[in-house]
Amino acid sequence: MRRRICLILAWLLILSATELQAEIAQEFRAQQGVMNLSGRPVTQPLALAGEWRFAWQQLSDGTGSHDWPLFTMPSTWDENGQAGYEYPGQGYATFVLDIQGLDPQVDWALFVPEIATSFRLLANGRDILHGGRVGTARQEVQPYQGNRWVRLGGIADGRLQLVLQVANYHHHSAGPWQPLLLGPEDQITRGYAQHVIYEAVILLLLLLIGLLLVMEYTVDRKDRTGLWLGLFTLMLGVRLGTTSFAPLYWMLSLNPPWELHIRVIYISMLVSPVLLFGWLHSAFGTDFSRSLRNLFSLPFLLAALLCLLLPPLWFTALLGIFGGLLLLGVVVATSVLLRMVYLGRRGAWLILPGTMLLGVAVIHDVLLNNQLLSGQYWSPLGFLIFIVSMICNFLLNRVWSRQEIVRLSEELRLINRELEQRVAERTQALAEKANALLDANQQLQVLADVDGLTGLLNRRALLEQLQQLKQWQGSVAVLWIDLDHFKRINDGFGHAAGDAVLAAFGALLRRLGRDRDRLARLGGEEFAVLLLDCGAEGAETFARRLQQQLRELQVPDWPQIHNLSASTGIAVGRLGETDGEELLNAADQAMYEVKHSTRDGYKIAADYRR
Repeated sequence: MRRRICLILAWLLILSATELQAEIAQEFRAQQGVMNLSGRPVTQPLALAGEWRFAWQQLSDGTGSHDWPLFTMPSTWDENGQAGYEYPGQGYATFVLDIQGLDPQVDWALFVPEIATSFRLLANGRDILHGGRVGTARQEVQPYQGNRWVRLGGIADGRLQLVLQVANYHHHSAGPWQPLLLGPEDQITRGYAQHVIYEAVILLLLLLIGLLLVMEYTVDRKDRTGLWLGLFTLMLGVRLGTTSFAPLYWMLSLNPPWELHIRVIYISMLVSPVLLFGWLHSAFGTDFSRSLRNLFSLPFLLAALLCLLLPPLWFTALLGIFGGLLLLGVVVATSVLLRMVYLGRRGAWLILPGTMLLGVAVIHDVLLNNQLLSGQYWSPLGFLIFIVSMICNFLLNRVWSRQEIVRLSEELRLINRELEQRVAERTQALAEKANALLDANQQLQVLADVDGLTGLLNRRALLEQLQQLKQWQGSVAVLWIDLDHFKRINDGFGHAAGDAVLAAFGALLRRLGRDRDRLARLGGEEFAVLLLDCGAEGAETFARRLQQQLRELQVPDWPQIHNLSASTGIAVGRLGETDGEELLNAADQAMYEVKHSTRDGYKIAADYRR
């Protein structure tokens, strides 16, 4: 029976590796900086792998890129990358890919996995997405974390030039080590949401299991097996929650500094094996002694200490060594469990399959991090399967250890079981009610603050923002924007067309605005923009860009609506010196002066130019 289990697991490992190689072999790749999709229907997200044009130590818009050398994507540009380049890990570069043959009837989107450590993406010369801030010097570069995606919309002529600017001065290795994915918008958004939900569900399960196990130890402190298992589960949850789609961050609305983020990732990765060895000692103390636990834990603790004390640029250079340590941990844990199975230790056979599957996931992800494979991380599912097997073993051991007590008091055992079941059902019912109440409150808050058509702030929310920002020390600019001839659109094409125009204009404002700016729909066709740290010159630049892009705005499903324009009033001041509503009213008055003169323009209120 034991031999059969090992043979089945080995067969599954070989089969999964074979399928992975087949998937990689069938991947459509770019050649000479061009990916031609003519005659090839894109039915699923396509990895933009292959040969891109590449310019080292340049942050370019792609002009003249046909003469640039080629770069095999995905890969980092240093010697650790799959392509084998030997540029220094710190620097900046531009990657260019021309895509031809896109279906103009399809609304496209792009998924950008995390790039070390900052990027800026342009599509057909338009700035569409960024992660952190790129620059040509360390003090200019701002790193970021997490995956990104962006809507591209329809590509009129079927040709798309992607320009990816990447800068890194904080990580040992740099570059797009995972492929960008291009696909229909519905597939990209659905896939993104599914991955986020998938990782969030696994994270919640890990956190819930870990907390329950730790709580169980506080009730019965004689056996530390549950404590080690609970701490190990929580540490796996921290690791999962801060990598890939980082569900822990968005669940808790966190945006930690990049240096803290990278330390948490590395330390959680290295501390997890220490907790696993603690559990092995607690569960199988006669076969895995305290001295063995300390011996195998020491290198992981020293590595975690290095990650705590050294700058990220230094300890990220040790990723290969850390990966070797993880493989060592998997080998040690699997060897111990194989010995336990051979010796007939109770419950070891139940943990062995989960440990081997976790080992497969860890090996896969180590190879993925070292760019020897491509694809998605397997560790979330590996974590869950491993924890489930350990929980089953833990519960079985508990049942077996209590059989003697059950023989002495069968009636008491039945009463306790019934009581525990009622408590569990009551706890679950209360948790469901609390979650339902929390969801309802969150939905009510969103409905109260956000305009349902455009997704922007409503008037009340904007006024609250102005009130909250009264202590803002910098200069601000308030823009009051009124779409010209909007009534003609409603009268000529119907209110559905008018709603489409408003939604498209709201999306345009989000593209033009910065993360710290406030965008709002005041009502009807009137909008407002609050630009923080912005003077008169910056506000005029924003207004000119808005006019230009508004004329070029394409309204989905309404191609006959084009060449739109707006009248914009601007008021500049300081919220600590001038009331926010006063600035808003001044911008409104300036807008009406434009509306009653030339339309399609902007004007700064005379007394509000500071």
